[in-house]
Parts: sequence; structure tokens; C-alpha cells
Amino acid sequence: MHLQGSSYPLLCFILFTSLSSMVFAQGQQVDPIPQIRVGGYQFAPYVNLQQDGRYTGLTLDIINALNQVQQDVRFEFVSTSIEHRYKAYSVGRFDMMMFENPNWGWQQIETQFIPLHITDGEAFIALKGKARNQLFFSTLTNKSIALVKGYHYRFAQLETNPEHLEKQFNIIYVNNNKASIESILRKRADVAPVTYSYLNHYLKLNPQEQPLLLISEKWDQHYTHNILLKPNSVLEATKLSHWLQLLTDNGKLAELAQNYDITLTTSD
Repeated sequence: MHLQGSSYPLLCFILFTSLSSMVFAQGQQVDPIPQIRVGGYQFAPYVNLQQDGRYTGLTLDIINALNQVQQDVRFEFVSTSIEHRYKAYSVGRFDMMMFENPNWGWQQIETQFIPLHITDGEAFIALKGKARNQLFFSTLTNKSIALVKGYHYRFAQLETNPEHLEKQFNIIYVNNNKASIESILRKRADVAPVTYSYLNHYLKLNPQEQPLLLISEKWDQHYTHNILLKPNSVLEATKLSHWLQLLTDNGKLAELAQNYDITLTTSD
């Protein structure tokens, strides 16, 4: 293409302007939104691994709600395991974890905890064919017990070491709360402590099994859930608490919890 003498300077000017705009735009790129990785392990109804590999549960629902209530950071779920979560936290694989408790093995690790105002615990279950009344739960040493490996139980002094536990109890290990219930229904164990919120939710979905089970009136333990947050996280605890309060005030947190038959406690 042949350019007239007067057209060439104009073309150069247009090219220079375009290149300058591109360089300026690159220099003004907005920093990416910080990613806050939320660790979670199999702990229904808070984190539940589905057969197709998806994770569901109240933790995932709260993550989605937090992402909708603010745009400062982006929360994303990272899976870990019950036993390896301490190491994963220490090496920085995740920044926070919901539904944790300071007494669950975190005493020697630098942490900070934010109240979630959700209480839960474990109740014992047994088949009514074996357990005629509440006295059945008064002694456990002469019974086979289904335990989720890695969970902290009060009757076992929060001990999780299998070698130590097996010296005191006749233990059958299972992978989750659902398996604990099934071990009782299928007569594989005599008694099992089960997370009460999950037990309620399970029986709501499977009402035909309610008459088969005796549930202890005295729980193994009660606890208040917290959010574990790294002290050096880019996310400040006060900001996270503020966002949680927004979800509480607009009723979203209570709505999500109710989907799993969980009721929020009154904050102080």
C-alpha cells in the first residue's frame, strides 16, 4: 500500500498513541483479589464428601455466602484429612478452617479462633434390641465402639492415638458419622458416639430408622464451634468477624444452618 506524504505522520501518531495506551493499561492492572483458602475434612454435616467426589455441607455454603457479602477477598475450599490437617495448616496449605475447636489438638500450634455461635456435640446411639434403657451407656469398656478415626471424644479424654485407645476400648474404626450410624444398624458395633447435628439430620432423612435406635440422654460432650484463622493471614480477624455478623444480621447464616437442622446460639 502506497501512503501519501501527509498520511504517513498521521499513521505514526496513531500507532504511537495505541502503544502508549497499551503500556499504560498494563502498568495500571488491578492486583488480583487475595485468595483465602479454607481447609476442610470429612465432618458431616459441616463437610461431606459425596460419591461423585464433590464436597458439600455447611462449610461450603458459608464460603459461598462470604463470597457474596464482600469483594475484598475470595474464599475457596481446600480439602485435607482429619489426621493431617495440623501439618497442612503449619505448612500454609490453607489459611482458615471452620467448625474447629482449640482443644482438638491445636494447643501447641500458633492459632487464633473466632466464635461461630454454633454448638454441637456427640451423643451415643445403640440398637434398642441390645440397649433396653439408658443404663446401657453407663459402661463402655465391655462393648464394641464405632469411632471415626481422628475425632476427639470426651469419654476417651480427647485421645486420638489408635494404639492408646485400643488398650482401653474395643474399637471399630469408621470413616464418618454416617458409617458410625450404619455400624450400629448393621450390628457391627454395640455403641457409637455420633455428632448430634448429623444424627438429627440423618434421622430426618431416614425416619424409618428412628424407632430402631436408642439415643443417650447424656451426651459424650458439648462444644462450641469456632473458625480457625492464621494469625499472619492477609485477612484480619476483625474483618472476618464483621462479615460473619452481616450474615447473622441478614438471617443468611441461620437459614444455611437450618438446612442441616442446626440452630444458632445467641451471641454474647
